[in-house]
Amino acid sequence: MRDLKLLYKYATKTSKPNKSKGKKFGNVINWAMSLFFIVLLAFPMIMMFYEMANMLAVPVSSLGLPYKGYLFDIYMFLYPATFGLMAILTLVPSMVFNVFEADDMTFLLTLPIKRSTIFIFKASMGLFMGVLPLLMLIILGLCYGVAFKLNILLNIIGLLLFMVFIFLFSFTIGSIMARFMKKSTANIFSQIFLYVSIIAYVIVMNVFPRQAENFEAVLDSFGALFGIMEGKYAWIMPTNWFLYAVKGDIRVFILLGLLSIIFAFVIIKATNVFNMDNGRSKSKTKKGIQISRYPIIKKEIRLIFRNPKNIFGISYAIIFPLVFTYINRSILSGAMFVALFSALYTATLSIQLITEEKKSWPFLKLLPIDMDKVIRYKAFIPAIIYTLDYVIVLLVGYLLIDMEPIIFLSIIPMIAVILYSSAFGLNIFLNDPQRSLVGDGFKLKFSESMLIQFGTIILSLGVIIPFQMQTNIKPTSPIWYKILAMGLPWTIMIIAIILVKNTLKKVKIRIETWE
Repeated sequence: MRDLKLLYKYATKTSKPNKSKGKKFGNVINWAMSLFFIVLLAFPMIMMFYEMANMLAVPVSSLGLPYKGYLFDIYMFLYPATFGLMAILTLVPSMVFNVFEADDMTFLLTLPIKRSTIFIFKASMGLFMGVLPLLMLIILGLCYGVAFKLNILLNIIGLLLFMVFIFLFSFTIGSIMARFMKKSTANIFSQIFLYVSIIAYVIVMNVFPRQAENFEAVLDSFGALFGIMEGKYAWIMPTNWFLYAVKGDIRVFILLGLLSIIFAFVIIKATNVFNMDNGRSKSKTKKGIQISRYPIIKKEIRLIFRNPKNIFGISYAIIFPLVFTYINRSILSGAMFVALFSALYTATLSIQLITEEKKSWPFLKLLPIDMDKVIRYKAFIPAIIYTLDYVIVLLVGYLLIDMEPIIFLSIIPMIAVILYSSAFGLNIFLNDPQRSLVGDGFKLKFSESMLIQFGTIILSLGVIIPFQMQTNIKPTSPIWYKILAMGLPWTIMIIAIILVKNTLKKVKIRIETWE
């Protein structure tokens, strides 16, 4: 335990003491933003689960089934079975990836510290990937305890034991899978299940509260599960452990405690003889050089799609808005989200492309290529990708629901907005090209992040909302309403085109003076 504390202390240290008040203030802001983000996620879940618990606080026996609990217990079976599994499937590859991704692993292995301690230390860095499903389970358990007036102390102990069990089980699977899973595969799977968790969060927040309003629908859909949840040996079933632990069942406490001890023993034994370098990619056989007709375009596209985060970011900007469109039966919510995601992620993607040049700068300036063309590719390629995302969402939305065809006209001004976002991202980065890199990524100042976010949000909403307003225009609508609905998107398009031209000129000047 002392070695583990030492490693965590090592992880929090930097190579140079940070005495700048501005940087300290920036760290405080980052912590505050992280806390705000967690609260933003947790608050609606607290309200939803507590309201559902009160709505479904109906004894199942009163509905004609031989079960001593409440109707809400069915969700105490379903949520842990799905989100618990999802947390494990997210945590395991994330842990494996963090072990193999560590640049300081060679140094750590030279220290007089057990390999199991180093593995636990590095693997624990990937725990944040499973925050969302685990946060849902914690809130669900606490709301259940409060709503049904359980012993809160036993309720919290049960939750903690279940969380420890999930973590140690994930560590155990991770220590085994690390022998077979490569770093790139682990990264891809962790990203997949992270996005699945986010999509599941959206579905849960929108579908289940509506379903809970109809007792008969809940009973018809899941009534057969009550037979699994109660019985002489029901507490032994893994799918029931969360419910029994939250209720304070001592038998499940002992079972989870014993399993946690066994998993801890397996982790220590398995990782002490584990080769932590076997996930590194091996060199491939060199192939003949192939000359592309459009080498710059091919290079930029490869840079984008070789990063799994970009692939899932692009797909996320399609799936998430479509889920909202289908659930709410309205294109407005889907179009707003895809517009915001597209504009915001385009800036991030263009910054990533210019960041790659920083790693080998000034090699690019020595090549016989037109810098103006390079800049335009870095701005246009991300913009084209996310414009296609926007078009796909509108097309699928049109097929799913009764969307007004006039919404398709919003594609024209959105192209200008997305392109400006891409150019603005390049300009932001080149404003301080000597900024430090974080791993394979980049680090923006708080003010820069806010500029990108607020700028893209305002322009995107200025396009989408007026087009939705146009679908509601009537002969009796006031003149100002008609002018705003029909004129604002095209005004924003003209402004965005002017901004794109001016911004690309600034980018060209800055990249030419970049030393």
